[in-house]
Amino acid sequence: MTKLKSTYFNFKMNSISRRSLFLLILVFIINLDSLQAQERNCNYVVPTQASTWVFGEYARIKFAQPTNEILPTSGNYGLPFGSSSISDENGNLILFSNGENVWNKSYNLMQNGSGLAGSKYGGQSSLIVPHPGNSNKYFVFTTNKYISNFYTEGINYSVADFSSSNMGEITSKNNQILTKNSKVICAVRHSNNTDYWVIVHGFGDENGGTFYSFHVDTLGVNPTPVSSTVGIIQKDDINNQFGYLKASPNGTKLAITLPSVGIIELFDFNNETGSVSNPISTGSGSYYFPFGLEFSPDNTKLYATTSPLNPDTSYLYQFNLLGTDPLQNPVAINKFAYNGLTSDSLMYGLQMGVDGKVYVSKTMQAGVGMTNLDVIYNPNRDGLSCNFNELNSATNNGISLNGAMTQSGLPDFVSTFLNIPHFYYLDQCLNDTTNFIIRNTANLTPSWNFKDPAGTSDLSNPLNPKYIFSEAGTYDVELTESYEGETYTFSEDVVINPLPSVDIGLGSNIIYILQGSSIRLDAGDGMDVYSWTPAGSNNQYLDVDQEGYYIATVTDFNCCSNSDTVEIKYASLSYPNAFKPTSNISDNKTFKVLGDISAISKYQFRIFNRWGQLIFETDNPQNGWDGTQDGEYAPMGTYIYTSVFTSFESGIQSAINITNTGTVTLIR
Repeated sequence: MTKLKSTYFNFKMNSISRRSLFLLILVFIINLDSLQAQERNCNYVVPTQASTWVFGEYARIKFAQPTNEILPTSGNYGLPFGSSSISDENGNLILFSNGENVWNKSYNLMQNGSGLAGSKYGGQSSLIVPHPGNSNKYFVFTTNKYISNFYTEGINYSVADFSSSNMGEITSKNNQILTKNSKVICAVRHSNNTDYWVIVHGFGDENGGTFYSFHVDTLGVNPTPVSSTVGIIQKDDINNQFGYLKASPNGTKLAITLPSVGIIELFDFNNETGSVSNPISTGSGSYYFPFGLEFSPDNTKLYATTSPLNPDTSYLYQFNLLGTDPLQNPVAINKFAYNGLTSDSLMYGLQMGVDGKVYVSKTMQAGVGMTNLDVIYNPNRDGLSCNFNELNSATNNGISLNGAMTQSGLPDFVSTFLNIPHFYYLDQCLNDTTNFIIRNTANLTPSWNFKDPAGTSDLSNPLNPKYIFSEAGTYDVELTESYEGETYTFSEDVVINPLPSVDIGLGSNIIYILQGSSIRLDAGDGMDVYSWTPAGSNNQYLDVDQEGYYIATVTDFNCCSNSDTVEIKYASLSYPNAFKPTSNISDNKTFKVLGDISAISKYQFRIFNRWGQLIFETDNPQNGWDGTQDGEYAPMGTYIYTSVFTSFESGIQSAINITNTGTVTLIR
C-alpha cells in the first residue's frame, strides 16, 4: 500500500491571490499524483482471505499447499446453511459467523458476538468485508428473511474490532441498511482496488425489482446505496428469498436464483459505479427449485444446482457464458435421482476454493448432512470435461470431511478474493530465476511456451517450472494442459522488469577526496529502499570521510535490486621542483599540479617571479605554466608558486581549503 506523506500549507487567505492559490493546489495535486504513482509492484501474492472454511456440522477446511488441511472443529457451531469466514495473510482463521453469532479464531464466541440480527437458516446468512480504512476492523453483514409485520430485521452490519484484542469484539451491532429484502448477499472489490461493493436484493412489491449496492470505503459503510431496478420482481412466495446471489471473480457479473419460480438470472455489474444492468433470464419454471450458484475461476462458466423439495431429480448444471444465449442449453454435470427415500442426496450450495476447484454441498433428503463434499475439479473446462468427482481418470466421492458433515450451504466470501490467475509467477526482475505456479494442478499434463528462445529453462518439475528470461520486457507465456486427449491453453502476460540504475562512482570505480574532507555519495532518486555498506544507512545519500570500499544497494518499486561499489581514496597531489619547456617529454613541458585532481572542486594557482610580480595564474588544475611571461620566454631561474585546493562539500562538512607554497626551477 502506498504511504502518502502529508504536505502542509500555512498561509492567510488575504495574503494570497486566487491565481497563486490555484497554482498551489495544482502543485499539491501533481505532488500527490507522483506519490500515488510510486506504488509497489512486487511478487504476486495469492489472496488468502478465503483460505479457511467453517461450515456444516464440525466441518473445517484450510486450503494450503501442497495439501489441504481438513480437520473437524471441536464444537458444532450451528451452520446449516451459508456461513461466512475470513482469514489472515497466512490463511489462518480470523473470525466466522452464521448471521446470528460471531466466533473468533479460537472458535470461541466473540465478546458481544451474540444476538446479531441475521438468521442461520436460508441460503446466505452473512458476509464478512474488511474495513478499507482500518486493518483492525471487519464488517459482518447479516441477512434475515422478510415477512411484512413479522420479520423486518432486514440487512444489517456489525463491526468486529481487533484494536484492543487479537480475539476481537463486536463494538457496533445491527446497523440496519435495508428492509423488505431477499436473503441473499454478495460483495466485490471496487474498481479502485481498495473499496468494496456489498450487493443485496429487495423483496416485495416495493423493493422486489431492485438491487442495492452499498459502497464500503475508508470511512465505513455508506448507508445510501446505488439502486438498480432491473430483472424479475421478487415477491409473494417467501422461498424466492432463499436462493443465492453470486458475483464473478473479476467482479463484472452477477447471478441470482429464484427457487420457487424456477428462474436463474445473469447481469452485468459495474464495479466502478455499483450499477446492475443487462438482465438475462432462463424464464419462469425453467428449472425446478434452482438454488446454489458459482462462477468458474476464468469467469466463462456458471454452475447452478437444483434442489427439489418434492420427488424429482437434483441437478448440477454448467452454463457457458461465452455463448450467444448463455442461460440456455446448459450441460447437466451431475444428477441425483429422488426415489422417495430419505437417504437420497440433494445438491445445494456451491463455492469456489482458492485452489481453483468448485465444491458442492449436499444433504440427504431428510436433511441429514453428508460426510463429503463433491468437487468440480476443472471448472474452467467445457461440459463433462470439468471432471465432476473425477481425478486422474478415476471417479471418486470428492473430498472427505474426516468425520464432519456438510449440510445445505458453504461459506460465502467477497468474490474477488478468489480472482486468482490460472497460473502466476514469482521473481520478476531481469536475471531472476522466475518461478511459475499453476493454481489448479488437477487432471493435467503441462507444457510451456515462454516465448523467449534465448532464455534458460528448468522443466524438471513441469508443474512448477523455472525460467531465466534473456532480457527485460513483457512475454505472453502460454501453458497448455493435456488430459484424456484434449488440450486447454491458458496465457498470461509476464512482465520482467529491468534492474534499477545505480552509479555512485559516476562512471568510475574510484573516487578521490582531499584528506581531511568528505564527499556525498548519491545512489539516485526515486527508489523504494536504499542500503549502504558498511555504513548501514538507508538514505539516498551517504557522506564519506574515510578511505575504503562503499556499496550502495537500491531496490525500486518493482522490488528489483541492483548495487554499485566505489573505492574512496585520499588524493595524492604534488608539484615538481623543476620543469623544462623544451623537453621532449610532454609532462615536463609545463609546471602544474600532478596527481588525482578529480578530488578538487575549486582551484587557484599562481606563479611569481623573484620580485613578487604575478606572471601566471589559472583556476583550472589541468592548465599549467609554460615558462613564458607576457608572450616572451621567462628567464631561467627559481620562481615561487602558491595554490589553493578546495574540496567538495558534503552533508556533514563544508568545503575545506588546502594551501600550498613552494618554489620551482625553470630550466632552458
